[in-house]
Amino acid sequence: MSGMPSPLSFRNIFFPAMLLACLGLMNIYSAGRNTPLQFLWIKHAIWLGISFALGILVRQREGGRAFHWSIPMYLLSLGSLILILLVGKTIGGSTRWFSLGFLGTFQPSELAKWITLLMVSHLWGQYQPDRTPKYLGVVLSAVILAPMVLIFLQPDLGMALSFLPVFILIPLIKKLRLKSVVIVMILLSLVGIGGWKYVLKPYQKERVMTFLNPSKDLKGPGYQINQSRIAIGNGGLWGRGIGGGTQTQLNFIPVKTTDFVFSVWAEEHGYIGVCVVLSLFGLLITRMLEIATRARTLEESYFAIGAACIFSLHFFVNVGMVIGALPNKGMALPFFSYGGSSTLAFCLVLGLLGSIQHRGISKS
Repeated sequence: MSGMPSPLSFRNIFFPAMLLACLGLMNIYSAGRNTPLQFLWIKHAIWLGISFALGILVRQREGGRAFHWSIPMYLLSLGSLILILLVGKTIGGSTRWFSLGFLGTFQPSELAKWITLLMVSHLWGQYQPDRTPKYLGVVLSAVILAPMVLIFLQPDLGMALSFLPVFILIPLIKKLRLKSVVIVMILLSLVGIGGWKYVLKPYQKERVMTFLNPSKDLKGPGYQINQSRIAIGNGGLWGRGIGGGTQTQLNFIPVKTTDFVFSVWAEEHGYIGVCVVLSLFGLLITRMLEIATRARTLEESYFAIGAACIFSLHFFVNVGMVIGALPNKGMALPFFSYGGSSTLAFCLVLGLLGSIQHRGISKS
């Protein structure tokens, strides 16, 4: 597309994402120093390079075609989720990955989440908000539930819950009657009660109980949150510097390149560094909402709003978890946590949003 601004332009949605990715790579390098993870940053750098290159390619070449291909992509994603249950790699009791040799593993559910949003946006965008057929809500719910159930069977509760923004988005934008919203909330509550009693595994219940009382057993279930809080407190105003965080470098922080990567950043870069990262995430999500308001079509607008909601969920759940405000759900911090699958998915979504952004600017 001629006249498309550079990804490094401040107004471009790639700008805050690239800054976050650079800071995240530096953070992963520091977290892995003098440990078996000391070369993990190289793998992550390779994934970042591949992912951003593909994202920029999508931004330049997509031209609105992704929505037309949403149905076959959705069916392929369901097929991959079924296949992973049959032949996937099992780690820690969960079967979520395909092995990719040196590059590690690939998690199809990361892409399935976004393809589902693409599918829902496409189906939903065919109708004006006040002229949607009565059966559409049932169809959209089935479209969302199918991958959620397959992901839950892996099991991966955190990833399954990341589909919730799409569910919540439907009644908000369609402006359903209060009665309908109340019925949905009651049904979700009943599902939650049933899930607690009959579905959740003991370790998942333990995470919830630890969240409610993190100081009960600081050497047991409460260990992770306690060490994370100590690390964040150690950071002070300016932080301890790269490689200077005692909780990080002495390996007190658990899973410090993924779930608790924000604790590492807070300890080594302090309150000022935290504000920088929060501002970049705020800018990224604001850009998505701006794209939604300027989109040419309803399906593009719905996708941008859904993307903003899912990115916000990842951000608030991850940060809320490391400070003990939410239970540990193992949800990646976009462009900051180590993970090739999530990085690739986030960059492809940025590419699609960048394409929508350019078409919206051209329209205006």
